[in-house]
Amino acid sequence: MMALNYSLLDVFAGAPFQGTQVPVVMLDSANSSDASKTAIAGEFQQTETVFIEPGNDASPVTVFNSKGKQLFGAHTILAASYVAYEMGLTKDEGEFASFLLKQNEQLIESFIDKGDSSPGAIQFARVLNPTIDRYTPEVPRLAAALNIDEKHISFSKYKPMVVSVDKPTLIVPFTKPEHVLAASLNPDRWSDLFGGVYTSELFLFAPGTITGFTEFHGRLLNPSLPRDAFPPIGAVMPEFIAYLAEQGETAPGTHTLSVDRGSHETRKSILHAEFDKRPGKEVRCRIGGNVIKMGTGSLLYS
Repeated sequence: MMALNYSLLDVFAGAPFQGTQVPVVMLDSANSSDASKTAIAGEFQQTETVFIEPGNDASPVTVFNSKGKQLFGAHTILAASYVAYEMGLTKDEGEFASFLLKQNEQLIESFIDKGDSSPGAIQFARVLNPTIDRYTPEVPRLAAALNIDEKHISFSKYKPMVVSVDKPTLIVPFTKPEHVLAASLNPDRWSDLFGGVYTSELFLFAPGTITGFTEFHGRLLNPSLPRDAFPPIGAVMPEFIAYLAEQGETAPGTHTLSVDRGSHETRKSILHAEFDKRPGKEVRCRIGGNVIKMGTGSLLYS
């Protein structure tokens, strides 16, 4: 029997007990199989668990849940960066530290402000090469599949679009956050649309805020989620940023935005981002937020 140390973090949190809970587990080589990580992640019963293995040069940071290995999302990148800073695995850049992650042959660099006793604000940078598909189901059919009045979509200045950076996502604009909160998938109507959309991931968004601190409210939706679920949205932020950059009214230059996630009755997250739009060039973005360390512990493992 051995003890595996872990930290429990609230990521994109404006206060304790908010944001997305992410366990970060420190592993040695004896526990580094994918099967072991999947089992450990299942024990935490969180959306995703980060594993840090300083001795694994090929893949020192990985993300798993109870179903297996997952791609990095914004929340897991920030969680990994926070603990890597505490472990002395980051590079000292003077007033801040940097940390390098690798995913699908792409490097993701994060930047950690130096706090007095703990890491400060964290952000990471990515270059986006999105695939855009403007062909989507008609608004009345989308509204029916989302159990919502079509005017709450059709009156938006934005239009639905499928965007893929890491994963194809159908992005659906709404007029107000309350309509995003009220939406739910109609299984029968969604099944009718699925063949023409080629993705089961939806990101619903609207101008406005439920926290009082952001320009947008967002919600991730898919057929496998419970009706009243409001899961982390960090994984879809690259797609959302690419969507905004694709808008004709988005002028060339640097743009900043913030998005909140959750509901009035559940945990809430606040994500900050900025992106550079340059004609004929890739979209460069930075995504960041606050991380609060809520606790540490040991998981007994044999």
